[in-house]
Amino acid sequence: MTTLENTTGTTPVACDLVAGFPFPFPEDRYRYSTNVEPAEQPVVTPAGQWGAAVVDIDSEYRSELDQRAAILAADPSRHAVLPHMVPAAWDTMLTLMRELNAVYPEQMHLENLGGDQWLWRNDILGIEQRFRYADAATLPDEPLRYIASQVQEDIALLDQRNDQLFVDAGVVTFAADWSFGFDVGMSFLEIHGPVPRIRKEGVITRAHEFLKRLQPHQPYRRTNWTLTIDRRLDVSTEIYHEWGPDRETIQHVDDEEFGRRVHLRVEVQHLIRLPDSGAIVFLIRTYLLPLDQLATVEPWRRRAAEVLAELPADMAEYKGIIKYRDRAAQYLRDAAPVAPLPSGPGMPEWPTTPPPVDTTGAAFLVVAIGRDPETAHVSRNWVSTAEAAGTTRLLVLDSLTEEEDRTALAAAFDDAVIGTRIMVAGGQYDVMTALALAREAGAVPAELAAYVTDFGDLPMYCAHCRDTFRVEAVPGGVVACPGCARDLEIHEHHSPTMGSYLASAAGGDE
Repeated sequence: MTTLENTTGTTPVACDLVAGFPFPFPEDRYRYSTNVEPAEQPVVTPAGQWGAAVVDIDSEYRSELDQRAAILAADPSRHAVLPHMVPAAWDTMLTLMRELNAVYPEQMHLENLGGDQWLWRNDILGIEQRFRYADAATLPDEPLRYIASQVQEDIALLDQRNDQLFVDAGVVTFAADWSFGFDVGMSFLEIHGPVPRIRKEGVITRAHEFLKRLQPHQPYRRTNWTLTIDRRLDVSTEIYHEWGPDRETIQHVDDEEFGRRVHLRVEVQHLIRLPDSGAIVFLIRTYLLPLDQLATVEPWRRRAAEVLAELPADMAEYKGIIKYRDRAAQYLRDAAPVAPLPSGPGMPEWPTTPPPVDTTGAAFLVVAIGRDPETAHVSRNWVSTAEAAGTTRLLVLDSLTEEEDRTALAAAFDDAVIGTRIMVAGGQYDVMTALALAREAGAVPAELAAYVTDFGDLPMYCAHCRDTFRVEAVPGGVVACPGCARDLEIHEHHSPTMGSYLASAAGGDE
């Protein structure tokens, strides 16, 4: 298992757990919704991507399966199959085996030996099993429990009868403050009765109707979230006495411990209509990421802080986070990266948070440069505010190293009226270059605002070949000039007019 190098005091986390984390917030506020979308569609995030498959195996595979086995041994009520759900349990097992075989063909193998005879191999766990479909004597365990011992997802099965859905089977070991053993046999609507707002707003009714219309071979998914203290997958009602007190004690720890122990907990719930039995499978996969690690992904840090701060009290109360959600929001806000401080006169001073829109402007031009998700987020927020104040234009560019993009930006400046507020977001090179072009077009400092999302590059003016280049460096560093090939020292000397740093031969040598 590869872990992220712990150079900042953050919690060591396997690289794939960050890269594959399903960050759940598409906006700066959260309300209950069905938020259902087609499954098996990859979602690209600032850290990587998730969602390409219905069943996900990661570096926690063995550890989580060991935890499930221990929980089931201690509490058999986490597994239930009502008698009429036996065919659905077999249907679920074969469906998940087919999915594993399709997504992980090098490690999972399902072979039909003819008729109802099958051969299953799980090379990760060293399992090889021949079985006859629907013949319990050919498996070492009940089929639902058998396949649950080989996937990280919890499994709940819903039977549809009398125009209602009932949770009549499942293996649920990682419940988030609910009791599967208590809910078995209850209807979908009854189970969700305690959730605030959802009945009044019609969310649960819409979800119920959607589930009844599900068709085989058309899986869907949704996300749900809360906060969990420590890396606990099992926070079920049955063991509340073990984890419930943490909600109080976490308020009294220092910030470092708080960020290490409080986790954003996200469930990816896949909804599948089984092809043979017609039952509905809820696959519930739980992901945990500590706040100190989440804060290292800047767009996630900013958005999670906003969501937590704005979350209505009744929803925070239901999620069990009311006692410490404000501190969690503040922790994330305080974790904002510090922009490089100017170390000499004339150095640019970049704001650490996006500057507000000056709504006194005659018009507004928002320029978003590059593909950084944070750039898109900042520019969208600017546009939202500016549109309420006056005529607003959003210009999205790839890079100001491209002549086509420079031409488009120059044309936008030419079209701007006097008093237009120009707001630029992007990497340091693009922001500095855009501001210089704006000044050249006649903009004055009061009309300009900027936010740098990436300090990895800068514009460098070579005093020897008298040209400006985009380089990955910092002031005070040494870099080879792309023009004259000299080793250049980048001086802490910046020209707003030229939009670049001065550089000359390192050590004064020619």
